[in-house]
Amino acid sequence: MVFDVGWDQTIATRGNQTVPLPRHLTAAECIQYQRWFPRLNVAHAVVTDEISPLYNCIAWTVGITNRWIWPGNTLSQFDAFYAGLGFVRAGDGPIAAWGRSTAAMTHGCVSGARHGPRWESKCGAHLRIQHGLQELTSSTYGRVLAFYRKASQSPASMAGLVGELMKESTTKKYLSAGQRKALRAIVATIPPEFQRRFAKAFDLWREAWFRGSLAINSDPHARAVGEGFDELVALGPDVIPLLVEALSEPENFFALQLYDAIQPDSRLLIQYEPGDERIVEGEQGRARRAVQVWFANQ
Repeated sequence: MVFDVGWDQTIATRGNQTVPLPRHLTAAECIQYQRWFPRLNVAHAVVTDEISPLYNCIAWTVGITNRWIWPGNTLSQFDAFYAGLGFVRAGDGPIAAWGRSTAAMTHGCVSGARHGPRWESKCGAHLRIQHGLQELTSSTYGRVLAFYRKASQSPASMAGLVGELMKESTTKKYLSAGQRKALRAIVATIPPEFQRRFAKAFDLWREAWFRGSLAINSDPHARAVGEGFDELVALGPDVIPLLVEALSEPENFFALQLYDAIQPDSRLLIQYEPGDERIVEGEQGRARRAVQVWFANQ
């Protein structure tokens, strides 16, 4: 089959193999995606990017592939986020927002020249696929609740940041070498047994971040669950230096959910309104700011 996807074929990595994109779903992926989305025509779905925890559906709707962006759980928060990028709610448009209700938003997908003849979704940390609009209707994503299109006149306050963010490294640590040395000295004062308890519970929790349906869930708050998370919460604020050490590694940005839960000093919490331009920095940017603010207050 020849794929009409709207751009040239690329190469991606899957496991130890390089694979050309676009491609069909594998047999195992067909089974999995049919479970998640019973209405999805898996025979015609097209994979346009492999699994990546760097970015999610909302980021992809605005062309970002190195940030995990979540405006909030309500439709009004989605409205505010897209307004900052020059989009307004309309009867139709190239961006569709999904939810189980207007107070339980779940997903975003995008269409247009760069996205092939149908719609395109980055499914949480999982695959990016092209699909029919209604084919993702499910208990997981709900249904399409709104469309957005470019406003005829809009300041698009956040739009100028997108290009700059795409140039930034996704592997650069959030602390300098000197800061890491100072943090290790703080961590060294924590009893070894307490450090072991933290490490064991953190590994348990981290392994669950993309397990089951969480693999296609773009809401970072959905990771604040599970046995490992509850054990970490029970350890209390004393684990914060250990948690900051983990958060300084860019791939651990979901650990913000624990930091937000146990940080007793509200001045050290980093939270944004959906219209704040810093929201396009994603959870990675929020993690970097949280680490720096914590370190500056030691």
